[in-house]
Amino acid sequence: MEQSNFIKHICQQAISVCKNTKLFPSLMIAQACLESNYGRSRLSSLHHNYFGIKASAGWKGDSVIYSTQEYVHGKIITVKQPFRSYSTLTDGFADRVRFLQVNKRYTINGVFSSPTPEEQAKAFLKAGYATDPAYPQKLISIIQKYNLKQYDL
Repeated sequence: MEQSNFIKHICQQAISVCKNTKLFPSLMIAQACLESNYGRSRLSSLHHNYFGIKASAGWKGDSVIYSTQEYVHGKIITVKQPFRSYSTLTDGFADRVRFLQVNKRYTINGVFSSPTPEEQAKAFLKAGYATDPAYPQKLISIIQKYNLKQYDL
């Protein structure tokens, strides 16, 4: 799927699940773009997991194992990890919001109190959402490139 078509495909879902959460739809869209390679990853296209959410020990739903790259001590390594699997795009986006709300590290590190999508991107890194130190800048670049702030109603 072309990048702009992918954004059109997910934008209403992002707007819907972000409503009344203090999450920015622009950032959620950028995260889905980056994490799923614009919907091209197998995890997103087959399992509706657009955010790379892992299936921790407490996860009660379906899961699937995939290789993933992580930054450990400044180096990229490849590891196999269980990831959450969803039946629909709606289920994947809704669970992503629940995941953020129940994991206190996102509140503690300012995800829900960030005044801008750019600050929220930095808060995600601070909270340990991603291991890539360039994660916030990658998201900000996607927001700017595709004018995603238009979805922050």
